Amino acid sequence: MAWSGLAVLFVAVTFFSTLLGGLFTLRNSKLQVKYFFAFAAGALVGVSFFDLMPEIFDLVSQTKVPIAAVMGSIVVSFLFFHVLDRTVVIHAMRQGHSLNGTGRIPETALMTNGIVRASGLSLHSFLDGVAIGTAFHIGFELGLVVGLAVVFHDFSDGLNTVTVMLRAGSTRRVAFFWLLGDSITPTVGAVATLLITLSSDVLSIMLAFFVGEFLFIGAADLLPEAHQRGTSFRLVFATILGVLLLFTVTRFLNL
Repeated sequence: MAWSGLAVLFVAVTFFSTLLGGLFTLRNSKLQVKYFFAFAAGALVGVSFFDLMPEIFDLVSQTKVPIAAVMGSIVVSFLFFHVLDRTVVIHAMRQGHSLNGTGRIPETALMTNGIVRASGLSLHSFLDGVAIGTAFHIGFELGLVVGLAVVFHDFSDGLNTVTVMLRAGSTRRVAFFWLLGDSITPTVGAVATLLITLSSDVLSIMLAFFVGEFLFIGAADLLPEAHQRGTSFRLVFATILGVLLLFTVTRFLNL
């Protein structure tokens, strides 16, 4: 129960991390966030391979869950978030093309696209909270490392939530309300794990699902976003630094 309390306390930090990311955008700060994106991408890749995967293998050795099921869960998770991210964008583009002969996307399609993408980010945040709650259910060290990775990621979640809504044409007030929703969902996800007792079989599959999620966010979302803003060897170094930091932390905690 002590770990449960720590999970709720720790996940509360993600509220402020997400909120700060969104407020950062709303205030139009000129600070370059591409280095943060690159670092966070490396941290998410690092926590996937140096933290979650070893824990999954330990759980699998104690259960009858096939390795193929674990690896399949990683792939399914990666594809799930890829489809979630792309499907509505493609739909909005096609809708805009059919409704506007100039090829420009109508305002209604843009707003629909923005709302769905913001909702997807909120779903990400909810699952982030589930990841923290699940990790603390297994042990303090795992919860700590996963929690840190989520805090890094949720800053960009808040930033992206505000960005997609503003690009869709919403007011700053509306974007702020979406930001608040995205900030609260990790806590909801963590609390949900306190109400359910999970077996080792289920935990191994859930952790595999989070590996797929973290790999997608890090490698397919944050890294392209960072380099789209201007690529450089400093960005590459920031990514490597994120990986090395998680490698060092996990070795220090003997995970």
